[in-house]
Amino acid sequence: MYDVLLGRDAAKTLERLSPAMRARIIKALERARGDPLRAKRLRGELEGMFSLRIGQVRVVYEVDPEARLIVVHGIGPRGDIYKK
Repeated sequence: MYDVLLGRDAAKTLERLSPAMRARIIKALERARGDPLRAKRLRGELEGMFSLRIGQVRVVYEVDPEARLIVVHGIGPRGDIYKK
C-alpha cells in the first residue's frame, strides 16, 4: 500500500468541495493506494504524472515508488486542472 500526501493547493481545494464530492475523491484515492500506476498516464508537460477521474473532477498526482508515496498536486475541474 502507498501512502497519500496532499499538496497544499490540493488540500485547500479538497476542503472547499461539497462533502459528497470530498468523500468520492477520498474513496478514489483509497482505491489508488493499492495500485497507483493503473490510472491514466499524462503526457506533454505533465509527463510522469497520473490522473484520476471522479465525475467532472480530476485528481493529478505523482508516484514515488521508492518511498511508496502518492503525491497529489492538484484537484479541479477537467478543463482547468491540466493548465496549472
